[in-house]
Amino acid sequence: MKFVALGMLTWMLVMGVETAHARSSIDSAIRNAAESFSDGFQVGTRIAVVSMQSGSDRMSGHLIDGMIDALVDMGRFAVVSRSEIELALLRGELDFNMSAEVDEWTAQSIGRFLGAQLIATGTFETFGDAYRLRVRVIEVETAVIRATHAESILVDRLVRYLLGTIDPARFWSLGASIGTSFARPWVVGTLQATLAPLSRSFVRIGLDLGTVSGTDVYNYVSVFPLVHYAFFIPFDALPLPFARGGWHIGIGCGIKIEELRFQGFALRERAFMMDFVTGFVVGDMLDISYTLRTDFYRLMQKVSVGFVYRFQ
Repeated sequence: MKFVALGMLTWMLVMGVETAHARSSIDSAIRNAAESFSDGFQVGTRIAVVSMQSGSDRMSGHLIDGMIDALVDMGRFAVVSRSEIELALLRGELDFNMSAEVDEWTAQSIGRFLGAQLIATGTFETFGDAYRLRVRVIEVETAVIRATHAESILVDRLVRYLLGTIDPARFWSLGASIGTSFARPWVVGTLQATLAPLSRSFVRIGLDLGTVSGTDVYNYVSVFPLVHYAFFIPFDALPLPFARGGWHIGIGCGIKIEELRFQGFALRERAFMMDFVTGFVVGDMLDISYTLRTDFYRLMQKVSVGFVYRFQ
């Protein structure tokens, strides 16, 4: 019985690994679908990507644009551009929603209007925690299904974003960075976490550790617990070529505790300070920030670069 139980457990683990590996990213699945349609059609056949149903306009638009790009890259089809279809919709020559599922008769009518020989439609289906992309190619004149493709989709951050299950403007993270104040302390390490209960903003809680050690005159150590409130604008809301990350700007405060040790004695000081912080998070993992800090008697600054882990 022990061997049977062990065998069943091993089989379940192997099947689980195989299932995980069988899932593709959404963009890979789109390319695989386009490649599966490359055989059986004459070069130059005119095709229109009509609709992709998913329950999310963002996902449907991504699927349509991705399928058009993949078919164009293959170089075998004459692909009807999405702008051509949208222009016909604006002129009132077509009456349907590109992101919605259309019936067979409507799909054929759209294909005829566009002068397409083939039309591509698809669905992004949800089965509990599993997702599946189904695409089919239909011949306009005969309504015959000429090709189909189905593939299980890996549920990653892009899929959750396209389905609207995560908000790219909420920045929850843990991170660490290293920088300099260009003065005492020369080396500053920072540990921080961000909490984002509201969209497009976050609260940062952190700790600066500064030091200058090993000098002939003194050793210096400082500790600076801090709290910031910052506005966060994701890159997808800006005209920038980044898929993930964002720009942040905020203010905060903290208490600086420093100790200056000379031979034979030490000086300790505490001071309340205000911060102005701005920076970028690139790729959801690289944090580059600038801090301007004051105790109302003098100005100090800090430049730091570090890594963050952004929670999904």
